[in-house]
Amino acid sequence: MLNKHGWSLREMLILSGILVVFLFIAVYYIFTMYNDLDLEFGNNYYDRLESRLEENATVYLEDYYEGDLTSEGLRITRGMLRSYDLDVELRDQDDHVCAGYVMARRTHGEDEIKAYISCPDYTTVGFED
Repeated sequence: MLNKHGWSLREMLILSGILVVFLFIAVYYIFTMYNDLDLEFGNNYYDRLESRLEENATVYLEDYYEGDLTSEGLRITRGMLRSYDLDVELRDQDDHVCAGYVMARRTHGEDEIKAYISCPDYTTVGFED
């Protein structure tokens, strides 16, 4: 491969081609990893929105709701929370307004509180209009 005059043009082109292929593969994997991380961070953002909505619904149930929870559940709307100054501003990362509510039910003696939100790019599984 090497002689006293160095690399030939053919050898340099082959080596350059191999390096370009490895470069394209590396760029592809970096791009894929970046998109996966972006999706993961986005979901964490929506999880935080759901958690804040659940926390305020818990305060509503403990301090203001006078009925008993049943297994059929109680739908706590943002309007109900707003009337007690417990509403959560639901906006996605692009500042779009999101819809949301909380379902609270009692099963086997334990309260189950689950928030559901719907944004342009994300909807909680089980969200009902």
